[in-house]
Amino acid sequence: MTLLTTASAACLHAQDDATPTAGPRNAGRTAGARRGTFDGLDLNLLRVFAALMRERNVTRAGAALCLSQSAVSNSLQRLRTALGDMLFERTASGIRPTSHGLELWHQLQPHYLQIEKVLTPEAFDPLTYEGAFTIAMSDYTAERIMPRLGAYLETHAPRVQINLLPYSVANMFPMFEREGIDLAIGANRDDAQHARGLRASTLWPVHSRCLMRRDHPLAQGELTMKRFLSARHLDVCLPGMTMPLYDNLLAAHGIRRNLILTLNHYTQTLAVLAATDYIAVLPVSLLDLSAYADRLCQRDPPIAMPERPLGLIWHQRHDSSSPQVWLRQVMVDLFAQPESCSHA
Repeated sequence: MTLLTTASAACLHAQDDATPTAGPRNAGRTAGARRGTFDGLDLNLLRVFAALMRERNVTRAGAALCLSQSAVSNSLQRLRTALGDMLFERTASGIRPTSHGLELWHQLQPHYLQIEKVLTPEAFDPLTYEGAFTIAMSDYTAERIMPRLGAYLETHAPRVQINLLPYSVANMFPMFEREGIDLAIGANRDDAQHARGLRASTLWPVHSRCLMRRDHPLAQGELTMKRFLSARHLDVCLPGMTMPLYDNLLAAHGIRRNLILTLNHYTQTLAVLAATDYIAVLPVSLLDLSAYADRLCQRDPPIAMPERPLGLIWHQRHDSSSPQVWLRQVMVDLFAQPESCSHA
């Protein structure tokens, strides 16, 4: 009796050594096996598994995945080998999952659906979107953009909020990085912006001429360089600019004008020009919306100001953001001139 008990105990002890248990001794082994299965698993097979669980039919699963029936069958066989279970059984109408297959899908489904949702987001709907955009633009741009954009948003995106900040070409990159602007609209772009991850798309060209009141002494006769330089000039310096753009152009020619007055907004300039003997090289489109347009005239300066493209500027990290893609497209649809739709 004692020998039998001893033999039986030895047999049970041997079985314990051969059979994995849930104890600490075997926990690392089990986890390691699972980790090894995941590390070597082709995650594309999970898409096949999900389609089979949804369709319960190999042919329909293949159609949903744009794969042939044989490709789905081959993938299922690889998945069976990797996971060590049949996963599905044949039925008269298709297939049905095994108990292990159901348990596996029960655990995987929430995570799979979340990944699917993240990688395939729902279509953006501006009518229901509740969000805010921060846009940097000058008063010149705001006067031309905001009335029409505001009317459009009232109808097509009534819950969208727009916040404006002053446009600053010199501080463009920090504005995207630190102040969190979503979009900038302006003309004074530089070549360094593209290298720092900023994108641009032109809306319209900005043409500049010399503006003055109609009865100004320089309104008649040839506008020679001497007469031009001897006049009293005004210009605009936006935040971050060290000098007006036209003075940079003159400096490249070794010329300096008699700049007496610099302003920080474009909308102030025409009122000053209409009431004084100042002249200014400014965008001629300022006249389009001004009450002072009929009191001013425009002439070609001795050195022409090159055409500048005014357009959208955004950071490359927003390239695929659905709300921002929508907003940029709205801007293009509302304001871009066909010949100006270029990207950088």
